[in-house]
Amino acid sequence: PVSSFSIDPTGNNLVVGTVNGTVEIWDTSRSTNPRRTQLLSVRQSFLKRHRAMTLDERNTSKPVEMNESIDKPSDNELEDATTIRESSIQDDIALLAIGGEEIPHKHPTSKISQIYLPRHLTAQKCGFVTKQRNPDYGTTLLLWQTPSMFLEEAVRSSGDRFKITAMINVPLSAQCHPEVHYDGRRLLVFGKDHIGLIILVYHVLGTRFDQDEFNDYKKTKLNAKGEESGGVINLEEECRVKFVNRIRHAGLDGLAYFDSMLMTANERYVVINTKAGHLIGCDGRNACEGLFIIDLEDSRNCEAET
Repeated sequence: PVSSFSIDPTGNNLVVGTVNGTVEIWDTSRSTNPRRTQLLSVRQSFLKRHRAMTLDERNTSKPVEMNESIDKPSDNELEDATTIRESSIQDDIALLAIGGEEIPHKHPTSKISQIYLPRHLTAQKCGFVTKQRNPDYGTTLLLWQTPSMFLEEAVRSSGDRFKITAMINVPLSAQCHPEVHYDGRRLLVFGKDHIGLIILVYHVLGTRFDQDEFNDYKKTKLNAKGEESGGVINLEEECRVKFVNRIRHAGLDGLAYFDSMLMTANERYVVINTKAGHLIGCDGRNACEGLFIIDLEDSRNCEAET
């Protein structure tokens, strides 16, 4: 069953999420004859990646020695190679059986609760973000992009397929239902951690104009879970997502666990709901409930309206 869906600004691409943790890409350019172009399983994507890494490590760890006299593998080496192939098959079967324990995504079959597409760019140009939430593990965001998204339109393949390039295990309370905004370059997450309400800011490599900034980026020290700062796990050799800032403010307060957290944003402003308007400003005359506006380009970093 369908759990979420979103269509890009051109109306030619529909992204559909299901309750089983799968994503479907539909070509809707012909409204009378839409067709599914890709079916993606989050779990299978991670299993294939992990299996490929395991096989690569196995193949490079022990090269086959050659018999110098006839330039062929010796009998002993042929026996070893046969043993390795049998071990590979056994490892693959075991990996499928315990895949959930081996991959960094701890709840890959959770439903796709939200799909985030920028309002001004196609999915092929900037990718999209999916959200999955589990009451025990919290919220996980996945960035899906195509290999040729940085190429010119004329040379981009029409059959280019989406794949997961980065994952964010959002460092917020597992009980929190965070709000997310993605514009193709900036990813914002509004939620609650062990201290209080917070906005997390991530930079996504969605255009080559930002390539120099990512080239100069030095990965932070990985934690025990293999995550960079902000819960980021880049799955490609090239860094695609980095954590850049966290915003805390007295205005980000007053919401109880049963209150809805709301957020909208553009390149400059972030607007959220608040119940702590009286804590903003010096005169103390602001109303408690209202909208809190953050100006990301203001040196003071925030303004408020109620």
